[in-house]
Amino acid sequence: MNQSVFAVRSWRFSFRSKIISLFCFLFDFAIPAFAQNPGIAWHYHSTPRFVIAYREADKTLAIRVLDELQQRQQQLAAQLGYQPQRVITVFLCPTQQIFDRMTGGVVPHWGEAAANTAQWRIFLKTPAASDTRELLPVTVTHELAHLCLAELATPAQTLDVRPNALPRWFNEGAAILLSGEPRYSDPTLISRGLLTNSLVEFDEIDDLLSFHSARAGLAYAESYHAVHFMITRFGADAVRQFAQAFGAHNDARKAFHAAFNEDLWDFEVAYFDYLRQHFRWYFLLDESFLFGMVIVILLIAGFLITRRRARRKMKEWEKEDDGEEQENFPPEVDESKN
Repeated sequence: MNQSVFAVRSWRFSFRSKIISLFCFLFDFAIPAFAQNPGIAWHYHSTPRFVIAYREADKTLAIRVLDELQQRQQQLAAQLGYQPQRVITVFLCPTQQIFDRMTGGVVPHWGEAAANTAQWRIFLKTPAASDTRELLPVTVTHELAHLCLAELATPAQTLDVRPNALPRWFNEGAAILLSGEPRYSDPTLISRGLLTNSLVEFDEIDDLLSFHSARAGLAYAESYHAVHFMITRFGADAVRQFAQAFGAHNDARKAFHAAFNEDLWDFEVAYFDYLRQHFRWYFLLDESFLFGMVIVILLIAGFLITRRRARRKMKEWEKEDDGEEQENFPPEVDESKN
């Protein structure tokens, strides 16, 4: 999963989201106990900016992840133009059960990692716990990007309080863009959404935790392209501008207007118009669509060939029947000879 699972900004949406938010709020107070005793003996390694907790068997992986985090944090800080001040704790969860326990069980089954922006924690599955049997650097970078964005959105001079919860479409889209994830930049995801009239609006993306995997994938793709469109429209510094404006206003529309002098609703309308104009026909390049079209063409061709052969056979049978009738017909008698 790619967004804080504990700072769910959805109190004005569905009842389910309110329950999740309340649970996450309560879970923030319980998590230290979970972290100290989740059923395994944690080992710790630290640097000035990170503390990583791991099982002894995962020590080599922990060192590699820690090195990756330090390198990526420097790169992200340079991209976003800020100086990190938080100490981030990272947990390498060796089993799905421990991952669920550490995150409170609110991460959907398709989630591979989570970032807790309320307590500056990252939860990663080890390869043994992951369905993909690997822990990719891009996953680590994605979760780190969430915490970098959260730090940007923290009101100035208030580092002792929780950061403001960024709109999920922006948070996810910026994290995907900053981590360089290729799978959600594929325009065919958007094109299929246009074809099936199933695009997800910005406000609906806040309920991402309740989505099934296919709808979640579409929401991630939309989020990425929305942030990419925002950068195209307002400049390379747009991500930092909006995050910092949100830290000052804690309201998406006010922050968007303060950062770009444009209403967020107008931007959303322009964005979906952009998708319709530029992404509508990309589904034609989708491998599954092309494969399906090939199958359909082969079926149609097979039907036409079979039908043609059947007609040809029928004509041959008709000719044979006519010949047999001519052979069996009695010869005509010439009455003039009588």
